[in-house]
Parts: sequence; C-alpha cells; structure tokens
Amino acid sequence: MSNKNAPDAKRRTGKASEGEQAQQGPPCLSTSELFHAARELVIEHQGELYRLRITRNGKLILTK
Repeated sequence: MSNKNAPDAKRRTGKASEGEQAQQGPPCLSTSELFHAARELVIEHQGELYRLRITRNGKLILTK
C-alpha cells in the first residue's frame, strides 16, 4: 500500500525536496525499516514499554 504523502524519491532518500518541506507531514517509515528481520520490537515511551508486533496476517498490534 502506498502513502500519497510520501513520494518515492522521499522514501528512497529520506529527505524532502525544498518544495515538499512546506507540505511535509509526520515522518513516514516502512515496517522493514523499523523491524528489519524481526517480527516484534519494543518501544519505550515516557518510561513505559510497549510491544509492536507483526501478526501472521501482516497486521500490526501495539500492546503495553
């Protein structure tokens, strides 16, 4: 699935062009960038630990 707010060139380079900077939204990361070869990762947020995992069906689940 493609994100209309993240053009291919921006995703490849990780940088927005000068024209895009004014319209730039939140950072867009692919799950492959976040997870690498893992199926689960731990996120620390305000002293709390959360688990983000990819299910067998390819869905994302975030649990505390």
